[in-house]
Amino acid sequence: MFFCFLLSALCHLIIVMSARNKKRQNLWMLFGIAAVSTLIIVGGLVYFIHPTIPTRIGVAIVGNPTIVFSYDQRRNIAISVSIPTDVSVDAVRGYGTYPISSVWKLDRMDRRKGVLFQESLEEAIGIPIRFFIDPPSNNSNVFSFASCIQLFIQRRTNIPVWLLYTLFQALPSMGPTDMTEFDLTNSPVFIETTQADGTMVKKIDTEKLTLLLGTHAEDAQIRKENLRIAVSNTTESSGLAQKLARILEGTGFHVITLANEENVRPTRCVIRSKQELKESYTVKTLQWLYGCVFEEANEELSSDVHFIIGSEFENRFVSF
Repeated sequence: MFFCFLLSALCHLIIVMSARNKKRQNLWMLFGIAAVSTLIIVGGLVYFIHPTIPTRIGVAIVGNPTIVFSYDQRRNIAISVSIPTDVSVDAVRGYGTYPISSVWKLDRMDRRKGVLFQESLEEAIGIPIRFFIDPPSNNSNVFSFASCIQLFIQRRTNIPVWLLYTLFQALPSMGPTDMTEFDLTNSPVFIETTQADGTMVKKIDTEKLTLLLGTHAEDAQIRKENLRIAVSNTTESSGLAQKLARILEGTGFHVITLANEENVRPTRCVIRSKQELKESYTVKTLQWLYGCVFEEANEELSSDVHFIIGSEFENRFVSF
């Protein structure tokens, strides 16, 4: 609101001054002052005022291969996972099994704004992914200044400007000790499976990939807190607790039990815990990743945190 008010005031000042003085050079000078002031204000807002992401930042970059970055802001380290685009994944939202390149095309065709692509990759490799980048085909350096400008102008990413700036500063300057690369092209993490129509497809073996990644995708702060998490599935879709637990454990969460709970049917997921754990890194990360609401536990829990799956998470696995 403050920015809009200030911009309006500057524009009004230009109009008033130009009416009093018809010299073209004064008008352009005032316009230049307004433009520079606007850039300074926007830059300040971008750099100093932005929401905090409490955990690692997962970004999927469209291309051949498809690359997933998981960036640890606290330790300034990252991993990259390169996946051949002919590898098939089980697309979420009821789409079926497709090569990664086709999942991206389906996402664009159906205007899913990256949701189909991101969630399908997240389920396939077990790393939380909340952002995507579709780089211009003629630009190989995704995090160059020119590429960043083009990404926003052409709406090729859902990353907010402040976060892209953060990645623009961090990732290109990383050395071998800061960036751990996993190229799956010749890695023995794939299995051949037969589809219903008899065709053979290459898919990721989740257990082998988990062993390959080890602890590299974990959030060290979450692992350090080591809060015990119980996951309950309240939906009619079976296996959701197992699917969620796999991603949580790969991120460093300590999942101790899985269960079904039929007496509640929340829409949003619920984080039930003691009040003193509301501000913990673990709880804040779960809320950011899945949009959960916090609920203070009045009874004694068998875990530190109780994660209750709602219908919004179930929507990943049913048709749009």
